[in-house]
Amino acid sequence: MSKRSLYENFKKIYNCLHGVKTVSNFQATGTLTPLEFVEAGDELVQKMPVWAWAEGEESIQPFLPPKKKYLVYRGAPCYQRAPDVQHLEDNDLEDEDGWVATHAEHHFSKPVVMAPEKTINWDEEDDDEDHAEDTGERECRLYDVYMVYDQYYQTPRIFLIGYAEDHASLLSKEEMMQDVYAANREKTVSIDPHPFLKAACISIHPCRHAETMKRLIQHMKTRYEEDQTHAEEKGAFVFPTHMALFLFLKFISSVVPTIEYDLSTSIDI
Repeated sequence: MSKRSLYENFKKIYNCLHGVKTVSNFQATGTLTPLEFVEAGDELVQKMPVWAWAEGEESIQPFLPPKKKYLVYRGAPCYQRAPDVQHLEDNDLEDEDGWVATHAEHHFSKPVVMAPEKTINWDEEDDDEDHAEDTGERECRLYDVYMVYDQYYQTPRIFLIGYAEDHASLLSKEEMMQDVYAANREKTVSIDPHPFLKAACISIHPCRHAETMKRLIQHMKTRYEEDQTHAEEKGAFVFPTHMALFLFLKFISSVVPTIEYDLSTSIDI
């Protein structure tokens, strides 16, 4: 039996023995209950219509509603490959295991694609502009982004399926890894089966998700308290749990940086 099989069996036994998380302590631990995951998912779908709930087999994670098993964003654009070296900004956080939680916005633009030279034939219609535009579209990969609740780690988990520039052919494992920072390949990112679709996906391992979420909340709390230093009425900082998935996408985008699925601009970390 492989190490992965042993690990998955261990998680199943653990989940059976400990049951489903029901106590809310997101502020203190960075973890979510299934109910909080659904509520945060509803908020994400409402604020960002590119995301949608998907149905799944009822026997898998039966504690979730049948029509709200996981979230999906289909066709997230990816215009360029991830650099081999990850440069941290001053406002980025990195832990001892190499996880990076970025506070900066990621802005990526389409690369300039030059149309090949051709001999001008005055009898032909001038379609250079359309050709250049079509070529630019072919340079863009697409990803289906899936957000699943992980019962063992009590956090969301990301799965990605990539499509080549023709937007139809599936990317190979090696090709999908081109869109992951080199430092995270095979370390925090691996190829795993989707729990509902059973398809091989890029999986961003959730072992550090809760801790990173907690640290981001603490960082925002510190900034809030600094801003409140001279305020006459000082209120306690509480990050709204229903916004948890916006925060989650903020930091997860630092692992696979060139996929434009971090559309949450309302949170200043």
